[in-house]
Amino acid sequence: MGDRVKFLPGETVYLRFDIDNFVRTPDNNVKVSWVVTAADPKGVPIVPPMSGSKQATLQPEDKDWLPRARQSIAVPSPAPGGTYKVHIKATDEIGKTTAEADTTFAVSGPELPPASELMVRYFGFYRSDADPKPLDTPAYKTGDTMFAHFQIAGFKYGPGNAVDVNYGIAILGPAGNVMYTQDPAVEEKTASFYPKPFVDANMNLSLNPGTKAGQYTLVITARDNIGNQKTEIRKTFQVE
Repeated sequence: MGDRVKFLPGETVYLRFDIDNFVRTPDNNVKVSWVVTAADPKGVPIVPPMSGSKQATLQPEDKDWLPRARQSIAVPSPAPGGTYKVHIKATDEIGKTTAEADTTFAVSGPELPPASELMVRYFGFYRSDADPKPLDTPAYKTGDTMFAHFQIAGFKYGPGNAVDVNYGIAILGPAGNVMYTQDPAVEEKTASFYPKPFVDANMNLSLNPGTKAGQYTLVITARDNIGNQKTEIRKTFQVE
């Protein structure tokens, strides 16, 4: 398989391989099985072990026949970029022998720096939900919609890699008074085989006609209910 093709988080990798050097019974029966495991660049398994088997009764014209195995591997989303490792263990159920092989595939994904504690990172204001890059100078006009994107990382996991995270938002006016609040605004409660590395957060807020010009502050308060952690960031934007 190798690293020539790069997959994206959320895509499926299709694996195919043949099994050779198996033993046939006197009446030409064949039975083989296999187990496939896959792990991310840090060695963390991305899916449960996958197994399969194949058995057949061969005919004289099948002298070159080989059992062919097929497995699909779902790349988690989100998932870090890098080289993922696949390990294959095949067993000849009649001959009672095993063979092992390794291969890799590459995932084109973001770097995921470790977070030792709860944090809000990669925050940006955007003009629209489709903009690929954040605004260098976050400035909006009355009646616009303010868009923001960020990640929450550094939370702790419960049983089954459970995640229990939420965040609230508040808007402070130019004088520091609270003009809008929603807490919690979004809650994330999930569990998965592969530990979710971060929670992706998108928000938007309409700046109603009549909003006075000035500098406003967006306050984001994130909570990790499993790890009993809390953090807050403040980001300013201008209304013109």
